[in-house]
Amino acid sequence: MGRFYTKRLTSITIFLYDSEKRYTKEGEPMDGYGLASLLPVAVVIALVLITRRTALSLLAGTVVGAVMLYGAGFAKPWLDVVYGVMGSDLWIWLVLVCGFFGSLVALFEASGGIQGFTYLAEKLCKGAKRTLFATWLLGIVVFVDDWLSILSVGNAMRRATDRYRIPREMLAYVSNATASSICVIVPTSTWGVFMISQLAATGVCNPEEGIGTFVGLLPLLFYPLLALLCVLLFSLGIIPVFGPMKQAYRRTENCELQADGTEHEQKNARAANFLLPVVLVTAITIATGEILYGALACLVFCAVLYLPQRKMTPGQFLDKVRSGFQDMIGVLFIVTSAFILRDINNLLGMPDYVIGAAKASIAPWLLPATVFLLVTALAVAAGNFWGICAISFPVIIPIAQAIGADVGLTAAAIISATAAGSHLCFFGAEATLACSAAQIEAVNYARTSLPLLVLPVVGTTVLYLVSGWMI
Repeated sequence: MGRFYTKRLTSITIFLYDSEKRYTKEGEPMDGYGLASLLPVAVVIALVLITRRTALSLLAGTVVGAVMLYGAGFAKPWLDVVYGVMGSDLWIWLVLVCGFFGSLVALFEASGGIQGFTYLAEKLCKGAKRTLFATWLLGIVVFVDDWLSILSVGNAMRRATDRYRIPREMLAYVSNATASSICVIVPTSTWGVFMISQLAATGVCNPEEGIGTFVGLLPLLFYPLLALLCVLLFSLGIIPVFGPMKQAYRRTENCELQADGTEHEQKNARAANFLLPVVLVTAITIATGEILYGALACLVFCAVLYLPQRKMTPGQFLDKVRSGFQDMIGVLFIVTSAFILRDINNLLGMPDYVIGAAKASIAPWLLPATVFLLVTALAVAAGNFWGICAISFPVIIPIAQAIGADVGLTAAAIISATAAGSHLCFFGAEATLACSAAQIEAVNYARTSLPLLVLPVVGTTVLYLVSGWMI
């Protein structure tokens, strides 16, 4: 697993390094734009709230940034950024993973796997609280990758949550907040392996001590632990939902209970057609260290599993693979736009400005809490969480060492902030996938979920303040 991830993370590092270099169209190094570098992000947020169109708002933000950089002749340099994003190995990998996941979801639905799992969940989970608890638990079980967890949980539990008048906004919140949180605290997940590589690359630990160091930091990963706890407490009603999410619940109170489906539909629905492929893709991903291998193997396994059942013909199987891939185009458009915005922000010097403004005068005990809030804000603004993490580690860890702050606590704050960013950024890949699976708009996710996510953010900030002072 380590060998593949070394190759994968090397390509990511090169991609991020190249995007950090800021040049004018004449090839000269470019200074940052200071406070003005935040303008594209502000434009994106404003337009999303006004238009409720995430992808177009992101593209508008990139154009604003390009005009700031290049003036009236922005078109060609802007296209160069687009070509750079779409020509990278990382982007191609994201397209394949996202597309094949879409194909798998389409096959799960066509085979009756999702329906079968839903009927099983409805038999075992009587009532809204048990259904949400099952949703939370399923997200923890599918721990190997956040994308796999979000798409599997969202699609599998959508009908069950509808039946018990649970808003789909709540489904999106539970699936997204659970996925990244569990992935970031499991060393064998895609997130865990990446974070271990960052600890080793920045000198927090020796490469051979990476897993041990990461495990030692787990109690200090306050945000993902608190986020998992909050999701559970909201799901069980121990903490009542509030704000727009409460309004969403009121909206669903008068909705009709969905029928259980016809006898024929229930007879042909098989939970195993969903559970077995999910177990397989999880096992292969853990064994090989590459979720793309797991997805490809799962597609082959689905053919072997479904075709003898006569759930579909070979032609229909291929049609579902194609249509499922196509269904993810909207998601990929948003993710691609977020990557373009990330590169434009780097060209404007936005990350450097924010980090520089924050590190001017920070007391050692304040550094972990400051880092958590700072990196979270950067991750939300950039819409790219591993990228901000990779940029933040080599900048912030030396600061922690220089001023005498606790390095382990500071590293934990960076990791926590990466997870927080994936939850709070409504145009990021994770939130976009959660919205796609729940079949809601991204702006509705932002309106209902963000207030609930404030609790673990505030709690995490307090814990890093207390821990920084005590340590």
